[in-house]
Amino acid sequence: MNFNLANVVYERSLISPNALAVACEGAVLSYAELATKATRLARLLDDTPFWNHGDASQRVGILASRSLDACVAMIGTCWAGATYVPISLSAPEDRIVEIIKSCGLSAIVADRRGMQLLSRAVLESCPQTVIVPDTNGLPATPPASVSITSVTSEASVISAPAQMSASDVAYIIHTSGTSGAPKGVIISAGAARHYIDAVSKFLALTPEDRALEACELSFDASVHNMFSTWDAGASLHILPAAKVLNAVKFAQTSQISVWNSVPSLVGMLRQLGVLRPNVLPNVRLAVFGGEQLSAGIVDVWRASAPDSDVKNLYGPTEATVYCLCQTVDASAPLTPGRDVIPVGVPLRGNEAFIVDEAGSLLGVGEIGELAIAGPQLAEGYLNASELTARKFPMLNEKRVYLTGDLAMLDASGLYHCLGRKDNQVKVLGHRIELEEIEAHLRMVAKANLVGVVAWPVVDGLARGVVAFVGGHEFDPLQVREALAARLPAYMLPGKILSLQDIPLNHNGKVDRRALLNILEREAA
Repeated sequence: MNFNLANVVYERSLISPNALAVACEGAVLSYAELATKATRLARLLDDTPFWNHGDASQRVGILASRSLDACVAMIGTCWAGATYVPISLSAPEDRIVEIIKSCGLSAIVADRRGMQLLSRAVLESCPQTVIVPDTNGLPATPPASVSITSVTSEASVISAPAQMSASDVAYIIHTSGTSGAPKGVIISAGAARHYIDAVSKFLALTPEDRALEACELSFDASVHNMFSTWDAGASLHILPAAKVLNAVKFAQTSQISVWNSVPSLVGMLRQLGVLRPNVLPNVRLAVFGGEQLSAGIVDVWRASAPDSDVKNLYGPTEATVYCLCQTVDASAPLTPGRDVIPVGVPLRGNEAFIVDEAGSLLGVGEIGELAIAGPQLAEGYLNASELTARKFPMLNEKRVYLTGDLAMLDASGLYHCLGRKDNQVKVLGHRIELEEIEAHLRMVAKANLVGVVAWPVVDGLARGVVAFVGGHEFDPLQVREALAARLPAYMLPGKILSLQDIPLNHNGKVDRRALLNILEREAA
């Protein structure tokens, strides 16, 4: 079996060559056109003097996102039998340089936005081959060691993608963090192929579907958005980063039938007043993942897209996008005391366990760390064998990934995610889960977007917590009194502040670092 991810596009180019594959900002590519461009890029890579022919360990950096060129760069890299390494366009220069140096890239492919990040420092760290849409307009003169070329528009005959085995690496995605070096997560072609097969059966997309792409290529939800769409022969519609606030209008104009996003995007659109009742009548399926899905967000969504089936997916990058799933219907219970949707049951072929600090299995109703096992586990972290061994241990004769998420298994067999272990803070000797406060705050403040941070921090120790509520006016005293009826005194925020717009990071999640920056500026 050929595990090359590009096969989904190649096969569709044979079955329905003229069907729409991807659209972005008025430009479109059919499956045949996408396959042709990918073949052309694969041949260019293969013909470069620095390319090791037949070497499946070669890696290509993709300095591109949310564009047709980004899709071609990614699929073309796969077509050549190489590993694609997406590099965030919002990353600072030193992080781009660090990723390039750590990955041992054979080439870099950039789109027009990515070209603008090819500074002198970045070019000096680049491999010998850099491929861009147009060699004119580069912001810096390349060093002599770098050869910059562009893909020609000459006619090309579509050829089958290179053979890849299950153990070959499909992609390496770097996890984001507030500090420290980026961690490269290594995902095999077999793990990625298993995910695509499993999630495609769960979602049952059709060739008539039109799916939303609302995230960056460097966010692993893009793997889901692209390949679940193309595996079904459906079309992917890319929402440009600059138009995220116009997502509802975009969905209407693009006749989106499958909505893919983090829940926070729904909260943000509600804040803006654009997600009104019945505004998205054509959406038949909504797929949410990347963070906890609250009942409030579900209510807002159901009013806006009343005919849509709602799915809640959970998974860390280290388990290939999503590994647990929950259909959100009338029978789905809420997580006790949290007003959030459970993450459900393992996706086909995956396993989940709740373990204590010693790695022992916990029973129904007991809270511990969520561990994942199965064919979707990453190979580990790039150049980090000790971290890999610590996060991917053997438990009960199975290799597992320790997610760092607190969770519980209920009596009906559903898993409930209770927040991050690393979002536990100690305040005056008490251990507090910030997500627990946020869950209650959403309910009592009737807000979809909230954030809680440890503040102030004196001599490295948190003295309290501060809460932020976005989108509407409220009475802080009333909210605090309502929280006091639900939480112990040591968990109550010292201040509850109103923000018109809660800051989100590039993945659409509440940006705790930005909230801390607000408090730091006020204290200065």
